[in-house]
Amino acid sequence: MKNPFKDQPILPIIVGGVAAAVITAWIFNPQSGPAGWIKGLSPSTQAVLGGTMIVLVLASVGLLLTIAASVGARTGALQPAPTGGMSDVIKMLFAPQRTVPDTPPNKAIEDLEAMVGLVPVKREVNGLIARLQVEQKRRAQGLPTAAMSLHMVFTGPPGVGKTEVARALGQIYRSLRALRVGHLVEVQRADVVAGFIGQTAPKMLDKCKEALDGILFIDEAYTLAGTPGSSGDFGREAIDALLKFMEDHRDRIMVIVAGYPNEMRRFIDANPGLAGRFTKTIDFPAYSANNLCEIFGGMAAKQHFTLPEGFQSRVKPWISERSRAQDWANAREMRTLLEKAREAQAMRISVDPSADLSRIEIADLMRATGRG
Repeated sequence: MKNPFKDQPILPIIVGGVAAAVITAWIFNPQSGPAGWIKGLSPSTQAVLGGTMIVLVLASVGLLLTIAASVGARTGALQPAPTGGMSDVIKMLFAPQRTVPDTPPNKAIEDLEAMVGLVPVKREVNGLIARLQVEQKRRAQGLPTAAMSLHMVFTGPPGVGKTEVARALGQIYRSLRALRVGHLVEVQRADVVAGFIGQTAPKMLDKCKEALDGILFIDEAYTLAGTPGSSGDFGREAIDALLKFMEDHRDRIMVIVAGYPNEMRRFIDANPGLAGRFTKTIDFPAYSANNLCEIFGGMAAKQHFTLPEGFQSRVKPWISERSRAQDWANAREMRTLLEKAREAQAMRISVDPSADLSRIEIADLMRATGRG
């Protein structure tokens, strides 16, 4: 059953106004209201009580209007996700409003283009951006427009930039006014699936509300579908709650589900409603050795470290060997490698007070890769 006060934000204002008028008329009715009793008091007491009642009535109306306006205008990621109690009203009124700096469309797109590799991904994303811009121009000129779903499937191995691209899309879509905030809420199965009946849907809805006006990014989404032939898995309950929320807030949330290609096909087949909502799939290729060396160099530069000349020739053989492992995580491996190189550097220079603190040597890299 729909809640009319939730679906029509103007209703609380109307009901509150009528209630305030009725209560005010009763208060000042000399026959049956408090005004008759007040008449028998001294003039000074009458003035105090009358003024107090007027202030209380005005304050009540003002609070009602403030709550209604807050619920209507400050929802989604800008405020704590509401669950229906009075505590939510207090949070809504007093929690600081989240501000997100505006990013020009060109700047957001440039940030995406600056990412290492991902050429086919950038091509797909640029196509989506162009389509969105054209639809906005058609709308501005009064031409008919077609509904455009923002929901997507990201497929590919771990550590290939899926989360970073999702975050960049949020900024791009916000700058193009397709999303009001464009923030990213990243979740996994453990964040939305509970261990008892009836607890999973509220957990999923809480995350969906947190992602309103932005992006809900579900990593390893295929785990929600359970294993083939399994029963009693609460992940299906999470999927049902997600689909209902996507339908009810189709213009206010973008959902991106991510995971391995084969597993994500199984996820889409888990519920007939998923295929109709996730019509766009972007495949993320694994990084090449050259890409990973470039990423490694960029990570080191951000931490103000200088790498030795020709470090690529020492790192590439390790990448070639290590990438055959099942737990290979692409760019994440570069982050781990840099941490190990820093540890090796620290061991080397700890006894040398004159050593260059920002210089990583070949010996440090060899020790980090287990070859030194």
